[in-house]
This record gives sequence, structure tokens and C-alpha cells, in this order.
Amino acid sequence: MSAMANRWDLIRVSLARRFYLATVCQAILVISGSFLLAALFGRQTPSDRLRLPWAFLVSTGLLVAGSWYMERARACVRREKQPEFRRALLQALVSAMLFVIVQGYGLWAMDKGARTADNSQLGVHSFVVMFTALHGMHFLVAQSVLLWVTLSAFADRYDHEYSWGVTFASGFWHILGVVWLCILFVFTTSNIG
Repeated sequence: MSAMANRWDLIRVSLARRFYLATVCQAILVISGSFLLAALFGRQTPSDRLRLPWAFLVSTGLLVAGSWYMERARACVRREKQPEFRRALLQALVSAMLFVIVQGYGLWAMDKGARTADNSQLGVHSFVVMFTALHGMHFLVAQSVLLWVTLSAFADRYDHEYSWGVTFASGFWHILGVVWLCILFVFTTSNIG
């Protein structure tokens, strides 16, 4: 047991370096991707009503895909299917990155509505923008957890006996998915009436 713990301590130091490097690369890719979408599609045309950007619908699909990949990863690690487990984690990580790219673009491109004193106090635009931005920030944390779990998986950290990190990352992902569905519900119902 002691030799295994020492082995993991040595791996963790190397893993921390790789995590830092991967986080920087991931940030560059996400920011570049969002700017690319902004250059290609621009902003929404202004409107008196709050409109759901197409990017939010696409990002919802990416969130669902990521959830499926996370559950697949959990199932594979419990059955000791390591190659499939790692592939599912990579697919979930790619889904997470694409989600943040599309979500970031959607938040930027969304019509913020007319800026009047009444609208600032009573309008739903600011409310939705704020909750979407908060969700995005929480999702960046979840994406970092997923990145750590993925790097750890490639360092042979998880198996059928120990997969708590995978379970935690999956649970975090699913909770944020439910929060996103609630935000979409508010978004949709704000235009009724």
C-alpha cells in the first residue's frame, strides 16, 4: 500500500505540471474558438423581446452529449474497460470545451435589450445574462475537474475499485446540466405574455 501511495505521489507532481499546461492550452482554444464564432456569425439583431440565441440550443446539445460520455466513462471504469473509459473521458472533455466555446459566443452575441431605467430594474434581459454568465463560470470549474480526472485516468489513477473522481466529475456535470435547463426554462417563459 505504501509503495502504491509513493508511486501516486510522484505521478501527481508530473500530473500537476501537465494540468497547468493543458489548462493554458484549453483556455487558448476556448477563447480562440469563441472569437472565431464571433467573427463568423456576429451579434444577434436587436429586438424588444429576449430571444434565445441559436448558440444556446447548440450548447445544450453539447451538454447532453457530454453527460452521455460521462456516464459511459463511469460504466467503463467500473468494468475495467480502460481504453473505452479514457476515450469516453476525452469525448466528454471535448464536449465541455465546445460547450464553453459556443456558450461564450452565445452570451456575447445575445441581444442585451434596450438599456432604459425600467428595463434595468424590471427587465429579464439582465437576469438571464447574469445567470448564464454565472453558469458559465461554474462550468469552467467543472471543466477543470474533468481535465484533472482525464489526466489522472491516463496516469492509471482509476479502476473498478477506485473511481470516486470520475463519479464526482460526472455528478458535477449533471448538476450543472440541470441548472442550465432551469436557466433555459426562465429564458423561455420570460417571453410568454
